[in-house]
Amino acid sequence: MSKKFQLKNGLKVLFLESHKSPVVSVQMWVKTGSADEKKGEEGISHFIEHLVFKGTRKYGVGEIASTVEGSGGELNAYTSFDQTVFYVTISKQFSDVALDVISEMMGFPTFDPKEIDNEREVVIEEIKRGQDSPGRRASQLLFTNVFKKHPYGLPVIGYDKVIRKVSAKKILDYYHSRYVPSNMYLVIAGDFESKEMRKKVDQMFGDFEPYKLKKVSRPKEPAQKDIRIKVEQAKFEQTTGYLTWRIPNVKHKDIAALEVLSAILGQGDSSRLMQSLRIREPITNSVGSFSYSMQDDGLFAVSFNLEKENLGKALNTLIPELIKMIEEPPTAAEVQKAITNFASHEVYSVETVDNIARKAGSNEFYYQDHDYYRKYMRQVYSLKPLDIQKVAKKYLKPDNFGLSLMTNMDKKAAEKILRSFAKDLKASLSKAKIGPKKEKFVAKKFKINTEAVKHTPETDRIVLSSGATLLIREQKDTPYVAMKAAFLGGLRVENNNETGLTELFSRNWLSGSKNFTEDDINLKVDEMAAGFGAFGGRNSAGLSMDYLSPFEDKMLEVYADTLLAPQFPESILQREKVVIKNQIKSRNDSPAQICVLNFMEEIFKGHPYSRDLIGDDKSIDAITSAQLKKYYERIVHAKNVTFSVVGDVNKDKWVKALEEITKQMPKGERITNSFEVAPLKENKKRFYELKKEQTNIIVGYRGLTLRDPKRYTLEIIQSILSGQGGRLFIELRDKNSLAYSVSPMHMEGIECGYFGGYIACSPEKTQKAIQMLHDEFKKLADTKISEEELMRAQRYLIGRHDIELQRKSTVTNAILFDDIYGLDYRESLDVADKYFAVTAEDVQDLAQKIFAQPHVLSVVGPSDVK
Repeated sequence: MSKKFQLKNGLKVLFLESHKSPVVSVQMWVKTGSADEKKGEEGISHFIEHLVFKGTRKYGVGEIASTVEGSGGELNAYTSFDQTVFYVTISKQFSDVALDVISEMMGFPTFDPKEIDNEREVVIEEIKRGQDSPGRRASQLLFTNVFKKHPYGLPVIGYDKVIRKVSAKKILDYYHSRYVPSNMYLVIAGDFESKEMRKKVDQMFGDFEPYKLKKVSRPKEPAQKDIRIKVEQAKFEQTTGYLTWRIPNVKHKDIAALEVLSAILGQGDSSRLMQSLRIREPITNSVGSFSYSMQDDGLFAVSFNLEKENLGKALNTLIPELIKMIEEPPTAAEVQKAITNFASHEVYSVETVDNIARKAGSNEFYYQDHDYYRKYMRQVYSLKPLDIQKVAKKYLKPDNFGLSLMTNMDKKAAEKILRSFAKDLKASLSKAKIGPKKEKFVAKKFKINTEAVKHTPETDRIVLSSGATLLIREQKDTPYVAMKAAFLGGLRVENNNETGLTELFSRNWLSGSKNFTEDDINLKVDEMAAGFGAFGGRNSAGLSMDYLSPFEDKMLEVYADTLLAPQFPESILQREKVVIKNQIKSRNDSPAQICVLNFMEEIFKGHPYSRDLIGDDKSIDAITSAQLKKYYERIVHAKNVTFSVVGDVNKDKWVKALEEITKQMPKGERITNSFEVAPLKENKKRFYELKKEQTNIIVGYRGLTLRDPKRYTLEIIQSILSGQGGRLFIELRDKNSLAYSVSPMHMEGIECGYFGGYIACSPEKTQKAIQMLHDEFKKLADTKISEEELMRAQRYLIGRHDIELQRKSTVTNAILFDDIYGLDYRESLDVADKYFAVTAEDVQDLAQKIFAQPHVLSVVGPSDVK
């Protein structure tokens, strides 16, 4: 049920009642983004996004986050080209807290000059973090190449020179000119009663000052009349590129056809580009296409990530795929597949209240209609294959496309390859003509009831006659199912010379089965808008799927065959070896990943957990198809598997199906193994030199096991340190401006675990950051926390837990992994009493135990620390 109204001050309000979960999402959408900024203001919208958290007439620094998290809620914000959005998701019993903090942040921020100065450093750290990210850098290059005059060509985050100088007065003036009631709208979704909520909204938002909106005129981007080639040389291992064309704004009649075009061309494993550039031959590490529609003109793009030596071959392979889109209509099956995937979004988008609010908010922003999705789907259903051809011909023009490339290859050599490709593409597109219509097509409409069903879910644990275990939870609030099967194993069953075996096994499990080829599997999954994947980790491996309940029988057929009869063909193994070795090669593009790997190697030295999950070139080269089959035979036994099924299912049907499936497996036994953990007798340090803008740091200690009853106390410690209201954020980020990214980190394992803190900061701040991490750990050991802080931590954990349990995949994982690790399968579903049982004394005792141990310091950056 929805309701829309407007307050006297001009603020628009949208209510979306949904009683499927006892959760409420409160979102404030501001109709201003980075594209509304003038010269000298670049990044001010994003800066304001940070600053409204730093204090209001009612809340001081850190108090907004502490208040929300202390009520079990989550809060955050984001800035885009077109809008800025602030949101809180919280239990319905604390919805007043969400309303209060959003109203304070949006109506009464203080913009204290001291806090502005502190936050400047944080935003500059965020800018530096982006400079170390190949994805972020390549994306910025893409937009600067497409938009020369329009502000979409400028980075949303802005420039450090602007952030360093912008004054408090400038910020306040900008805020009062754009963040005004008539330029905002409030979206509230979830479990509430509209009549009561209306009174609260009037009370909390009705006194916003109706400042006059300053109209902004964005520069119009001139028509692109040439081919643009832009290469940036950067010290990243992998090459990332985009081929782009301009398209109209989000309201244009051609957008639906362009989105279907992008889906057919490059979305999903069965798409044309994935098939030709990644699956048939690993010319790219990843490839795709997307239609990016915005308030003003957008872009259509083909994206690719590859090894630089493959650039020319990849581009040449791309040309015939683009020409084919124009010369031959897509098949009826391809168009129907795309339509089914778009229609399925309606189901997937109502799983959580924040998704409900986000979808409605976006539609309201762009179309002034929160329910625009229905009109959009009418456009999609009316599309014919010829319509897709026509938009391909209309927009994929031969003389005004763009090429942007982020690479570490010689710039002139890269430009030469791109110029040659541009010449060939131009010639081919110039000759391409729309071919004849091949077949009649009427889209099959996809209608599923998404209304919440009144139903109290219960979980049953059933041991099948084969010895396999089934955990099943009928939860019929949406016609969606999440399912996973896990086998004990993982890298714990790898031999010492088989590093990377579990990872390669999981990447090849879906490479074909007795009755389905890899292409069959990819196509069927994409046609049903489903998810299907294999996973492998330290302790287990398995298969997961999620799907809409009308497709259950077809998905189960594919799942069963893949589970029981994988083939592991040699050709696909060799292909995946190429991709995984490219991933190993590109490790230097991810300093945080290197930091974690070095930490794990040291904290778990001598234990299987110390090994790199994806291996190295030598170990990957040595793995054979026969080894993958032996690994499968080693772990796939009926007594070694637990199935977890959550959603719109019938228990009796699933019991019958899994009885039939698991009786075809060897009964076997549950895998049990144990490994000694060598004591850590002294502090250890690992340094890895990497010339980056930031230094990545981990300070960590040995932690707890999965079965240790103190793990709930350890989670309380993590909660005290984490979140925007946690100690690390407040002390290291808010007060000392050391970093944009700082957080605690922990892992529980079968024999051992770890607990520590992570931070990424400018190199000159490294020593202080390390010292402050130690200081915060020491405070927990030296001084008993207050009852107020304990309550915040408890509520934060319980609230996040309840919010996450809106997702069926979260429930599936929780009950599954508790069961296979020998815990009660209900352990993670019912946690409130366990958290509330933890005392301040428990926290101090465990902190003293953990932080008195030797520690491991892992540092990745341009220089070592003393």
